[in-house]
Amino acid sequence: MLQLRVRSATGFSEAAAEAALWRDRSLVKLWAQRSTLHLVPREDLGLLLAMRRLRVGNYHNWYESEGLSPAQVEALVAAVAETLALHGPHSRMDLSRRLVPTLGEWARPWLEHSWGGVIKLACALGHVCHGPAVEGEEREAKFVHLPGWAGDVEAAEPRAAMAEILRRYLAAYGPAAPADFRKFVGLYAEPVRDAFADLAAELLPVDLAGRPAFALARDEEALRTAEHAEGAIAVTPLFDPYLLAHNDTGQYLADRFRPAVYRTAGWISPVVLRQGRVVATWTHKRTPRGWEVEITPLERVYKKELPAITRKLRLLAGGEKVEVRLAG
Repeated sequence: MLQLRVRSATGFSEAAAEAALWRDRSLVKLWAQRSTLHLVPREDLGLLLAMRRLRVGNYHNWYESEGLSPAQVEALVAAVAETLALHGPHSRMDLSRRLVPTLGEWARPWLEHSWGGVIKLACALGHVCHGPAVEGEEREAKFVHLPGWAGDVEAAEPRAAMAEILRRYLAAYGPAAPADFRKFVGLYAEPVRDAFADLAAELLPVDLAGRPAFALARDEEALRTAEHAEGAIAVTPLFDPYLLAHNDTGQYLADRFRPAVYRTAGWISPVVLRQGRVVATWTHKRTPRGWEVEITPLERVYKKELPAITRKLRLLAGGEKVEVRLAG
């Protein structure tokens, strides 16, 4: 939600997000690239499922290493899909309460797993997505049957899908190298190499800070003339894709500051950017008056920049009042 809002000139309201997700279903919430939660346009589900199915082998390797047999995996996926199709939204615990008495205790940890367990595989296979919380119940993640929720979706042909995803990735995050794209999608090397090979006629080789990379040839003129406005300020929320799109983060973050941004357990700090480079992290707390934000500079942050930072944070806060102070 915040990642959508920060990319909108006028903000993106909670009401608009709720309508797109739960009323119009033009956005679908599910595990996507890197097996992390994303909001995906309904019309892009075919591309996404093609990419996700390239990870199916990884899931089976995980389950096998933990002692789960292929037959057990197949039974669990089928049971989850059937339950959601016949009985509607279920949380992890709902699925466990319904299915463990039939399947046996061995199924419990894979249904209740905090990282998704076997439900992530069911999602990758196109059976499952996230649904809305049920009013009156604890706001625990609820899963729904994807075909029943969003309509029948046919996965695209995997190689063609990966080439299209690479095309979109380079349009947003290029120039970039294959290692960058591999990090972004969270896949092994072969489909990434294939995507670059299949898109070769559309690629422009470039030198990116001394390393080979690629952009879309159609973007050459725009890239050559693009430049940040002097002193341009932006803010990003937690886990923003801007900070997850490249393996080599040196183009926007000094190496000595990486621990402050890329923290333990995959935690990605919210940051302040000046002309595309990270200059500070920030934290906030909600109060009856709005947001209280503390800026922790990594490089020098000037007082004259605080009004621009505050305006960006107010947009991110959905128009709530924002009070900003520098740490230290």
